[in-house]
Amino acid sequence: MEITGTSSQIQDYIHQEAKVQETEANYQVKLLKMQQESDAVVGELLEDTLEISQDAMNKYMSEKV
Repeated sequence: MEITGTSSQIQDYIHQEAKVQETEANYQVKLLKMQQESDAVVGELLEDTLEISQDAMNKYMSEKV
């Protein structure tokens, strides 16, 4: 890709492109952090569900005997 224009215009274009790249990278980092937080919440929910299920099974078994 050929960039044409004055030196100032070319510098402005390069600066704008760098900002676009930076913004895209920051967005990707934000998405990754959101995914990690989501995974953590799901993990906690699964652990809570397992604990509740185990408690319920223990109660059932103790009443059954």
